[in-house]
Order: sequence, then C-alpha cells, then structure tokens
Amino acid sequence: MQYTPELLDKVIKESYEDNHIDFKENFNWHKFNDYHKTKLAKHIAAISNMPGGGMLIFGVSDSKLVVGLTPEDLESIDRTWIDNHLSQYLDPLPKYNMKTVDYEGKKLLIFEVDEFLTVPTICKRDYPDVLRAGGVYHRQHASSMLIQDASSMHDLLELAVKKKKEVLLHSIEDILEG
Repeated sequence: MQYTPELLDKVIKESYEDNHIDFKENFNWHKFNDYHKTKLAKHIAAISNMPGGGMLIFGVSDSKLVVGLTPEDLESIDRTWIDNHLSQYLDPLPKYNMKTVDYEGKKLLIFEVDEFLTVPTICKRDYPDVLRAGGVYHRQHASSMLIQDASSMHDLLELAVKKKKEVLLHSIEDILEG
C-alpha cells in the first residue's frame, strides 16, 4: 500500500483505533523484553483473524499523538528476529509486511497484517498474562483478546470454511482444465 500524507491523515487523525487499526507508541526490538515481543505476537494474531486484516502503526500514541521512532528504533527492525519470535507462539505464521514511512517529519513503522490465508492463526504456546496455548485471538472493541463467545467463533469458522471452499474449487477447476 502506498501511504500518502492524505491517507495517513485519514487513518491517524480522522479514524480511531478499532478492530483493524492499532496505534503503538514505541517500537525497539532490542529494548523490548519478552513480554513486549509476545504482546506484538498477540496483536498480529488477533488482526490476522479479522476479515480483511489490518495494521499496527508504531510511533503513534493511543491519543493519536504522532511521536515517531528514533533512528535507533528503526535500526532494531529485523524481520528474521521478529519472525523467529512470532513462530514460537503462532501457527500458522501470519502474513504481514512492514513499512517505514515519513509522516509530519517523523518516522512511523506500519505492520500491514493480512487476513489469514486458509486457517485462523492459533496460539501454540503459553506466555503468562499474554497468550494461552490453543487460544484463538481476535480484535474486539479495539483490543486484542481471546475469542470468548460462540458468535465470534462462528464468524471466524465461517470465514475459514469459505476460504477452504475457494481453495477446493480452484483445485477442481485446475483438474478439469488440465
């Protein structure tokens, strides 16, 4: 996605944190302890389980104050380290992109998290007070949380079945054409 100043204005100034947008003030992988790294995993899992996915925007406070990231923060970004940590806790590993953008003279880091491909993202390991093994997380009321009600679980399962059906139909089409 191309982040123009107008689009960032719309996302940051005109919208609010919701089930698809989450603002985070800080990002420094080297300074994050395991708790903060695992909270990132929780947020990515939750957003990946939402229809259409969403984004985490680092460098913006919850009150939408653009604080930006320092050069040291930006140097700490390493996709391999992040993937290694996420893969300890999430299965399957959600698809996401990271982009550094300039906004109001400050640097922001945006995680664009895709909706899950065919099966929802599930937590495979406990982390006290953050993640529960076997837990399925989603966004509700602008928070990343365990799915705790039947209606939300039904919605997620319905989406997964729809995706599996599309994969199966494409496979059948390929067989019939080839």
